Amino acid sequence: MKLYTTLLPPLWTTIAVAVATLATNWIWASWFLKAKGTGLAVLLIYSIFGWPLMLAVIYLALGYSLRLCEGLSWLRMAIVLAAIGAGWAVYGMPGPWNLLLCIALTIPVALQSRRTAQDDADLEHL
Repeated sequence: MKLYTTLLPPLWTTIAVAVATLATNWIWASWFLKAKGTGLAVLLIYSIFGWPLMLAVIYLALGYSLRLCEGLSWLRMAIVLAAIGAGWAVYGMPGPWNLLLCIALTIPVALQSRRTAQDDADLEHL
């Protein structure tokens, strides 16, 4: 799965993954708050496959929309801030576990995308 490392530059990849993780966590947390009894058990089982799938879909949607704005950093930042603002307006302030999970997913992606970009730059230099 190297698509996430070549879709956007390293900084924008990191930002897109962080925002996608935050949005996915907001959506799943709202579903878990509403579920009770058997519905909660079904949601727990479904989240094993549904959470990563939703994360990938949100990331790809955000990533391709940011890619279309190549060269317009202010428009990219406006899209990112609009996504965060909409989530904040609908779901409220993210909790500490939500932020911790965002950090845990974003750091490895940031390191990998930076490493891939550096490898590509080194190959072009040769």
